[in-house]
Amino acid sequence: MKKETLINKIENCDNPYLLYQVRQLLQRTDDLKPLKQLVSDFPILVQESPPRDLRVITGLIAPMQKGLVKYDTLAAPILYFIGLAMLVLAAALINLLSHEGENISVAIFQSKVAGMYLFGWSIFVADLFVVYLLSRKFSVKLTKADWIQRFAVLLFPPLRIGTPHLLDPSIQWIPFKGWSYRNEGLLKNLKESFSIPMIVIALLIIPILIIEWQFYDPVEQYLQADLAFWLDMAQGFIWLAFTFEFILMISISREKVTYAIENWIDLLIILLPFVAFVRTIRLIKITRLTQVSRGYKLRGLFMKARQGVLFAGFLYRILTLQQFQIKSLKKKLDKNQKEREILEEELVAFQNRLEKTKAKSISLKEV
Repeated sequence: MKKETLINKIENCDNPYLLYQVRQLLQRTDDLKPLKQLVSDFPILVQESPPRDLRVITGLIAPMQKGLVKYDTLAAPILYFIGLAMLVLAAALINLLSHEGENISVAIFQSKVAGMYLFGWSIFVADLFVVYLLSRKFSVKLTKADWIQRFAVLLFPPLRIGTPHLLDPSIQWIPFKGWSYRNEGLLKNLKESFSIPMIVIALLIIPILIIEWQFYDPVEQYLQADLAFWLDMAQGFIWLAFTFEFILMISISREKVTYAIENWIDLLIILLPFVAFVRTIRLIKITRLTQVSRGYKLRGLFMKARQGVLFAGFLYRILTLQQFQIKSLKKKLDKNQKEREILEEELVAFQNRLEKTKAKSISLKEV
């Protein structure tokens, strides 16, 4: 953009926020003078980055060629809901297997849930076998990433929720939206849709903590039921919601590592029950009569840690409400500005080193 055009745009701008940003930058004019030469040597510094794609494109028509492509298009919605059912079973199973009670009815329920999970898992084994046969029959060469995704589903079937189309990985099937284009716009749209429901679900941890820490015995006597079982199931439901949201969001996000880092609390909520579950299995194998007490204390610590993380997740959701967002976003903006200034200072230092190197080479040539 030419200097005159830029000046005209600034003069016609009446947005105080944008004018503030321009002023902040101009205040560092003298500090950034060395960048003039650096830009002339490395024009990439002023190349415009691709614009953010905030379009929300849903209800697309997926490819329907014969063979493998048609199978994947037709099977995607069915396998999506089976994957969702598997997530419900996984939530129940993880909590049941870490349940401290010795209730025979709980043990029977555990075996039934495990049996249903195994049956569901066999469906995904069959799906992988069908994909393999159709790819051979119709000479469709799947990429390494396709096979990795399919085998990952075998390890944890609920991941099928976030699996893209085989032929067109840029689209993904989502309930009520159909085949949708995976971009930042869809991610932002789903975040807004999940915002309030997830806060309400995270809010459930508060009555759970109050009952467990203060009113456990009275509530158990009143209900005349295994209260620990029902509290575990309630926490399993919260885990289910967080896991479903995380799988769906990270599958759509194009910056998956960044998304995982930014949502580390959600990731911790999802992974902690697996740690508790593995620890429980290990305790079953290694505990003796003298170690049972210590084992249950350790398992109890895992459960308390999980509850603490769930409560932290609730607070995190609350703090993202609109009334709290302005201060939070301003802090992020200031942090981003600081990081930008640091990077600009590094560029200036780099240019200064280049000038010193050139000066040394010129002096050596003169000698």
